[in-house]
Amino acid sequence: MDDKSDFRYRVFGVLGLTLLLGITLLSNSYVVHSHSNDPDHDHGDPAQHGQDVKAQELKDASGYQLSGTVINGRRVVDYDAFQYYFSPDPLVVYAGEEVELKVKSGDIEHGVVIPEIDFSAKMPVDERVSAILTAPTKPGEYPVFCSIYCGSGHGDMKGMLVVLPKPSK
Repeated sequence: MDDKSDFRYRVFGVLGLTLLLGITLLSNSYVVHSHSNDPDHDHGDPAQHGQDVKAQELKDASGYQLSGTVINGRRVVDYDAFQYYFSPDPLVVYAGEEVELKVKSGDIEHGVVIPEIDFSAKMPVDERVSAILTAPTKPGEYPVFCSIYCGSGHGDMKGMLVVLPKPSK
């Protein structure tokens, strides 16, 4: 093989690899962007990400520490979001208790949704805002999800609301 043929093979090889890489990158970009811009896809609906949104029975209430503090009869909890988790996790409250979540995001805008109790709130960046919920009266483990698309891990961003039995007086 002469030097001209060797040069041609190298050029065509590099061009072929460049073309293959370009097609791969473009197709992946299209999948990500077409999914996030799909008008029929609701990022606030965790069921569209294959998540189980139903509460589970609380098998063992021991070992959980209540979140936040009670102020004027209401549990107040600083509740934060980051790519891709919530804090505290789990969020632990008593059954039927009124809860004030003081929500905030530490990186980009997130949202919190607890489908089983029809609760949702936006979580702005670096600003704490209040969102009130009443804990379910039935003890259990209630899945918590992010409701605002926040990046590639959005579909797996989840936490847990643990509702403990109300103590007898």
